[in-house]
Amino acid sequence: SDGILKVMSKSGNNLRGLVRFNLPTLPVGCTVDTATLRLFAASASSSSRTLQAIRLNGSWTESGVTWANQPATTGAAATTSSGTGYRQWAVATQIQAMYSSGQNNGFLIRDATESQDAEQQLHSKEKGDNPPQLVITFKPA
Repeated sequence: SDGILKVMSKSGNNLRGLVRFNLPTLPVGCTVDTATLRLFAASASSSSRTLQAIRLNGSWTESGVTWANQPATTGAAATTSSGTGYRQWAVATQIQAMYSSGQNNGFLIRDATESQDAEQQLHSKEKGDNPPQLVITFKPA
């Protein structure tokens, strides 16, 4: 219910964010051409960090997920730099894998190098302005 997702790299107190979107029906005879995950950052403690978006391999709920029960990840991470404004990850491979497997568990967002000293604040859907976005384009298979 928080308007901010904090992604923090701090010794003994790392924070990660989880995001998930409903996927549109895959058009008949098509595959994913491009997919961009966009999360708005109102503030960042550093512009020299790398943020990862990694596909989640298990289910979770907003009210039930904790550090102890966070789902495992699968596949390679998409990366972007920290900073303010919309942060964008190229996630076409991960989205195509979600369609192929029939499992959409969303993404884990984290600092690529945890246990240091940096924080990124990203708008959640509850914030109201500059909401999280997943932009997908399709092409003929």
